[in-house]
Amino acid sequence: MISDYLLGAAADSYGFDRASCRFITYGREKNKQMYTFVKNKKQYVLRIIKNPADSIGQTKAEMDWLMYLAQKGVTVPSPLKTERGELAFSAEENGETCFISAFRRMDGLRWDKNNPKLWNKGVFYNWGKTVGNMHRFTRDYTPGDGMEKRHEFSIRSMMSENIKTFPTVNKIAEDLLKEIETLPKDKDSYGLIHNDLHPGNFLIDGERIHLIDFDGCMYSWYAFDIGNALYLALWLGRSDEAGNDFTNDIIEYFLKGYLSVNLMSDFWLSKIPLFMMACKIALFSMGCDCEEPGNTLSEDIQKERVRSIENNVLFTGCMADYSLFRNK
Repeated sequence: MISDYLLGAAADSYGFDRASCRFITYGREKNKQMYTFVKNKKQYVLRIIKNPADSIGQTKAEMDWLMYLAQKGVTVPSPLKTERGELAFSAEENGETCFISAFRRMDGLRWDKNNPKLWNKGVFYNWGKTVGNMHRFTRDYTPGDGMEKRHEFSIRSMMSENIKTFPTVNKIAEDLLKEIETLPKDKDSYGLIHNDLHPGNFLIDGERIHLIDFDGCMYSWYAFDIGNALYLALWLGRSDEAGNDFTNDIIEYFLKGYLSVNLMSDFWLSKIPLFMMACKIALFSMGCDCEEPGNTLSEDIQKERVRSIENNVLFTGCMADYSLFRNK
């Protein structure tokens, strides 16, 4: 847990009562901790990252983008500046550096594939619409004066060296990466993206979807952000315990929502499955079951996954309708 000294430093910097501060959760990496606090009768989230890998400038760049999106009406956490007007600040204790930032707490419920109210066509549509608005406004985003630029994301960095023990998969991955690396990078296709749009990173608030957890944002193709979101949604939620299959509903209604607010050419829509397959191969290369989360990769399952990659199948026994990846 974070020390009273650091929480006190945060309270002083943001001007809130330390007594209102409550621990929420750790991040995926234990060095990230989240708290809530109250200021002027409003709920905020305090994020503290110990021994961060990046500079404080990268955190400020994340906050700068979030501030821009929130001002444009995109439902993302709006950053709270410190009393000195900073988007984030660093503090040290016992030789350890911590980056501290804060933003409005978002209302909403977590997804649940077994709850029809929290995993349905409306959720998929509104999720896609929110992502579409994020990408649409980001086209015109320019970092503030003196602001660092967020890093560029390398699709190649997703692949573990373990992939080389599977020669056919490694060859497919290399061909796929070479194709991706030749794709154009222009204002309409390439920009700052969320980079981790799995279903756990949004909240459902009626017909509104609130996107959260932006600390992995980087520059890449918008089609990759979509492909990553769709692949992870299918990986985690393409069917429920009752046996209902959501595969094509997720794809169709996410894209309908996205395209209702943000135009995308057939060329780029056709590249989304390419990025989805890249996500599958990346998970496989890291020793994960790239079709069933939580499974142990037995030798038999491993062979099945290799065959599915060789046959360009995203999920065995679950056929995605590729005609959905074009404008109607």
